[in-house]
Amino acid sequence: MSFSAIRAWSGAHHLTTRLGGSPVQIAALIFVALFLLAFLIVPILRVIAAAFTGAGGGFTLVHFGDFFRTALLRDAFWNSIYVGVMTVALASAIAVPLAAILARFRFRGAALIHTLGVVPLVMPPFVGAVAMQLIYGRNGGINLLLNEWLGFRIPFMEGLNGVIFVEALHYFPFILLNLSASLANIDSAMEESAQNLGAHGLTLFSRIVFPLALPGYLAGAALVFVKVFDDLATPLLLNVTNMLAPQAYLKITTVGMSDPMGYVIAVVMICCSLGAMLLAALLLRGRDFATQQRGGGGL
Repeated sequence: MSFSAIRAWSGAHHLTTRLGGSPVQIAALIFVALFLLAFLIVPILRVIAAAFTGAGGGFTLVHFGDFFRTALLRDAFWNSIYVGVMTVALASAIAVPLAAILARFRFRGAALIHTLGVVPLVMPPFVGAVAMQLIYGRNGGINLLLNEWLGFRIPFMEGLNGVIFVEALHYFPFILLNLSASLANIDSAMEESAQNLGAHGLTLFSRIVFPLALPGYLAGAALVFVKVFDDLATPLLLNVTNMLAPQAYLKITTVGMSDPMGYVIAVVMICCSLGAMLLAALLLRGRDFATQQRGGGGL
């Protein structure tokens, strides 16, 4: 073996030792890093660079100033925030009681209910929107019956409220799955101790059980917000264009890729999504949710 080959082998062995893995593991790590670099990091950086590039090719913030000076885009921004927050609230109203019942009670059909709770994630969002339109739309079955019998209609699927309604029914399983896992991991002794001190029912759940399961809930709620905030198909199908994702789509498809406003909207959406995840992390900062054992609850 030549001296250069020995040095190469020694360098590779030293790198493997420092990274703490075999050559196969190091190769897998390099492959994953290159894959993420080529198909995730570089495209995102390209979009960000385009949003901050001026007409002359230099760095500029003019495009973001134009974004916040445009009334349509400002309204789209606040509408997206509103839809995301209200969808999380409605999805929580559905998922939290369902997760508490499934995690704390044993009854026939619980597994079936839990399975059905995941079905909305399997279907594309626009399928749910079409189905909701057929049943709850202005000319859907429910409103036709209400109009015929009582003389009025309920605007389930009108405007932003329709988006919230459809998105909440589609994405509540994110909260259900994460919260159910957190509830299942709570030490039953914590609940039994609270019961011995006189906490029962809603008080026990709101002051003991739910705070201990907060990491799971916030993880699911953050995912719901991000998915709703970035969703394009459902608003377009419901003919709602005054949101950020539809506006980005319209800017790119009507004006073209040369329009910097489409990139600016994309950067704003990325920042808001990262902000939602950061907010969830900050809400958990400095809190201890550890329990001594896994087990069923005392309820």
